[in-house]
Amino acid sequence: MKNYKKNVQNYKQVYLNFNYTILFFAIYIISYPIVSKIIGMFFPFLNKCIYKELTKKPCPLCGGTRYIANLKNIFSDPSILLHPFGIIMLFVFFNLLFRIWCIYYIKKDGKNIKNIIVADFILLLTVIIIFFTYEILFVLNQYS
Repeated sequence: MKNYKKNVQNYKQVYLNFNYTILFFAIYIISYPIVSKIIGMFFPFLNKCIYKELTKKPCPLCGGTRYIANLKNIFSDPSILLHPFGIIMLFVFFNLLFRIWCIYYIKKDGKNIKNIIVADFILLLTVIIIFFTYEILFVLNQYS
């Protein structure tokens, strides 16, 4: 029984660290328009798209920074959300909220963590499938 409690506590800590990591990436993605301007002032070569430099075609994420920056206009033009990149960003935003809730729940109680991990896996798998489908369709559309 002592080993079981130790293993559960170990899993909670690993899952908590995983949530911190994903939360950091979600915050970075959402705040990228601000971060990229700051980085661009000090390192202008980092603001260039490697994909576009190599292929001379826009990458699947081209326009993403503009999209995030234009989210402030969402109430005047709600069609922004219908853009494929907008759907991905909605999932990133919901993922951000889910991570905050997971961290709170694990620190507070942490019971039924197995159900949360399954829901988390389904959420992340959905985001990955949507993102790669978007990229594949974007690239196929570009080269057809």
